[in-house]
Amino acid sequence: MIRNTKTFAIGLVMLLSFALCYVGMMSPNFGNGRNGLNYADDMFNSFSKGSSNFIKESTKIAESQKGININLTIKASSAAEAVKWGKLYSVAGAAVTTKDSSLTVNGDLGKILGSVVSDSEFMYNNDGKSVEAKYGYDAREATNNWNNSFKKIDSALKAKSQFKEEAALSKIVQKALEPGYNYYGVEIKKVSENKASLAFLLCFYLLYTVWYGFGLYYFFDGLGITVSKPKKKVEV
Repeated sequence: MIRNTKTFAIGLVMLLSFALCYVGMMSPNFGNGRNGLNYADDMFNSFSKGSSNFIKESTKIAESQKGININLTIKASSAAEAVKWGKLYSVAGAAVTTKDSSLTVNGDLGKILGSVVSDSEFMYNNDGKSVEAKYGYDAREATNNWNNSFKKIDSALKAKSQFKEEAALSKIVQKALEPGYNYYGVEIKKVSENKASLAFLLCFYLLYTVWYGFGLYYFFDGLGITVSKPKKKVEV
């Protein structure tokens, strides 16, 4: 039963307009079949990509490992995957032996990490073709193969108590490989050059949240549903 017609009407109008705005936001009218949420996600990803370039730092880490040899045997999930992993390490200058799904890598850790940093830079700059030219197959798959094989290398280094080498490898994954893979295909945008767009998105998000909250408040107030503190009992 409606107890306050005015606040009920205000709340109803606010909720209906909120719903219409939501439908418009979720429609694929923001370019390339994207809806409003996709557009906002892409925008913020572009902003964050600009502050996630650690290639120079990663290059220094890789160079610090030059001259350190690793000789490890790791296991892929299949013989076909082992061959693809082997291609990565061979191009990096390591001696590679494959047997079924097992892969033995004997080479300079610094050169291997340097090759990963180089591939990560290509991916970060959306240049997947250069990675494909090196290995002869899809760039994202090649980058993912680096990551998967590094998990095995990481465990093998720990087993041999080569903790300094393992730490260097982990840093390369975090600062070069993951950003390169995750931001592949994302356009870099600087906040300083897109202040108006960023301000609009933040203000709209704030307004949209408040809009929905007050819509609910007025709607339920019109129905007589309110929240109040319980009255304190008077002790006799």
